[in-house]
Amino acid sequence: SLKQASSVGSSDMFAVTLAALALPQLIVQLPTDTATAKVGRIRLYLSGSCATEPRTQCSDDQTTSQAFGVNTPVGGLAPGQTVTVDSDTLGYPVHSLSEISAGSYCMQAEFFPHRQYARGDGVNVTLPVSCVSKSGGDGAYGSPSGTMFSDARVVDFDPSSAESISFSLTSTVGENPSPGGCSGTGADTKWIKTVRTRSRLLSEFWGTAIDLEACVLLPHGFDEHPNATYPLVIAHGHYEDLFNPGGRFDATPPSPSQTGYARIDQLYANYLYGNWTSPTGPFRGARALVVTIKHPVPFFDDSYAVDSANVGPYGSAIMRELLPEIESRYRGIGEGWARGTFGGSTGGWEAFAVQVLYPDDFNYAAVACPDPITFTSYATIDIYSEMNAYYYDAPFKKTARPGQRDHYSGTTVSASGEPGYGHPYGQTTATVEEMNRREMVLGEASSSCGQWDIWEAVFGPRGADGYPARIWCKDPRGGCEYGAINKTVAAYWKENFDMVHIMKRDWTKGLGAKLSGKLNVYVGGSDTFFLTNAVMDLQDWVAHSALTPPFGGEILIGTHDGRGFEHCFNGYLPDGTVAPNAITRELYLTKFVPLMADRWAATAPAGANMEWRSY
Repeated sequence: SLKQASSVGSSDMFAVTLAALALPQLIVQLPTDTATAKVGRIRLYLSGSCATEPRTQCSDDQTTSQAFGVNTPVGGLAPGQTVTVDSDTLGYPVHSLSEISAGSYCMQAEFFPHRQYARGDGVNVTLPVSCVSKSGGDGAYGSPSGTMFSDARVVDFDPSSAESISFSLTSTVGENPSPGGCSGTGADTKWIKTVRTRSRLLSEFWGTAIDLEACVLLPHGFDEHPNATYPLVIAHGHYEDLFNPGGRFDATPPSPSQTGYARIDQLYANYLYGNWTSPTGPFRGARALVVTIKHPVPFFDDSYAVDSANVGPYGSAIMRELLPEIESRYRGIGEGWARGTFGGSTGGWEAFAVQVLYPDDFNYAAVACPDPITFTSYATIDIYSEMNAYYYDAPFKKTARPGQRDHYSGTTVSASGEPGYGHPYGQTTATVEEMNRREMVLGEASSSCGQWDIWEAVFGPRGADGYPARIWCKDPRGGCEYGAINKTVAAYWKENFDMVHIMKRDWTKGLGAKLSGKLNVYVGGSDTFFLTNAVMDLQDWVAHSALTPPFGGEILIGTHDGRGFEHCFNGYLPDGTVAPNAITRELYLTKFVPLMADRWAATAPAGANMEWRSY
C-alpha cells in the first residue's frame, strides 16, 4: 500500500506534467532552487487501481502497469531545465502515450537515480547508482535509496482534452539500512559471520571504492576442533542482505500465526538450524564453511561472478581476493579439491560457470535451473543459426517467440496452505519482445536492472559507446531491424560465455579431465523461462558424444506425475522422493553438502587434514 512505502519527504522535487494528448507530453522540471543537477531515468506509470502503487506493478505478467520512460539530459537535469516525453516516447506494454484510451487511471511518476562512472578501462558510463535496496533479498528489493516518486492518484484521462495533468515527486526513498550484518541481529553470532573486504581489482575497474561482502556459516564443532581445517561451499544466487544459501538458517520455529509459504519457509529454516548444529544428522562427516556473497553491480543485483568486459573482474576478485580472506580467517583448507558450489537460476549459472572457468578451484557443482548455459538455446532463441530474436524465422509468418510460460512455482501453496506443484499448462505469459521492451522503457543502454540487460552486460563485449554491445536490435524507433541478431556479438558470446561450447571446444585439451564427475545439473521439464532448453542441449551433447574422460555427472530434467516442474527445480529429495519446489528450494544445504563431502573425501590428496570428516 502507499502508506507502507519506505520514503521520507524531500525538498528536492521534480514537477511532472502530462500535457494534453492533442500532443501528448510529459514535462519534467527541476526547480530553480535545487542545488545540483539530477541524472537518471524519468518514468510514468498508469494502472487500473491505486490499491498498490503503479510504480511497483510494472512486470512481465498480465497484471502489469503501463510505463513510459525517458532519460534526463546528458550531464543531468540542471535547475530550471525540463525534460519532455511525448507521444513518440517508448512505452510498455502499450507502445505510445497517444494509444492510451480515455478512462480513469491511477497514475504515478518516478525518478530513478543514475551516476557517472569514470571506469579504469578509459570509458565514462552513466548507469544506476544501485539496483538493490540494502534490506532486500532474492530479487525483491523495493526502490534504491534516492529514488523519487509522486503520490499515486486516480486521474480522469481524456486524450482529446488540452488540460494538463501534473505530478510532483514529493517523496524520496531514504537510506534503508541493512538489519545488521549477515545474521540480522546487529552483530555476528556463533554461527554466522560477516566478512567485508575492499577489492582493489573492482575499485580500479569502476573508478570508485568497491567492497565485497560475504556471509559465512561456521560448521558444528568449529570451536571444539581448533586444529581442524574445513572445506568451503559457495552458495551462489541473488543479492541477499542476510545469510540465505537456499533455505534460511533460524533457531525460531514457526509461530501459530504463520500461514502459507511463510510457515513452510520458517519451518525449514528451523530444520536447517537444528540439523546443522547437531552432532548427528545429515551433516555428520560433512562439516564445512558455507558462504554467500553480496556483489551487486550497476546493471543488476548480482555480477554473475565472472570476469566481464562490462561488469568488471568479479570472477578474479571473488576467487583471488575474497575467498583467500575467508579461508584464512576461518581455517578453510584453501585448495580446490575441498571446495564446492551450488545455486539456482542466476546462482545455477554461476555455479556452472565458475566450475568450468575455474576447474581446478572447485570439485563439485550442483547446478539448479541455470540461466542459459549454451546460447543455442538462449531461452527460445539460437543466437547463432537464427536471425531474429523476437520472431521465428519464416518466409511469410511472423510468430512471436515466447519468453515466459505459466508461473514461478517455488512458493506455490494450495488453498489449505500446503506446498503445491502449480500447473505447467505451457501457456505463454510474455514474449521475448515484450520482456525486452519493458527493460528498454525502464532503462536504455542495458541499464534497466533487468534480467535480459544483465545477460547482455555480462556476456557481451564493450560497445563503441562504452556500454554493452547489443546482442540484437532492441530499439523499435529505427536505425536497425527490430530484433535482428548481431552475429559478431554472438560470436563473442560463444567463445567467452557459452559454457557448453567451451566444454566442447576444450574437453580433449585437458578441460575434460578437470571436470569429469564434477557437474550435476537439474532443471524442470517445464521451466517457466525455458531454461530447460539449454540443459537439453547439454544432455544431447553428453548422450551422443563418446567423451573421454566421461562427463561423469548427473543431468536430471524433473517431472512429477508426468508433468514438468516449473522454475526453479533443483532435484528430488535426498531419498529420491518427488516433492514440490516450495520444499526442495529450502534444502540446498541438506541435499548437496553431504554429496560434496563424499566427493571431497574420495578425492582428497594423501596427508590431507580430514578432521572435518571425523565428526
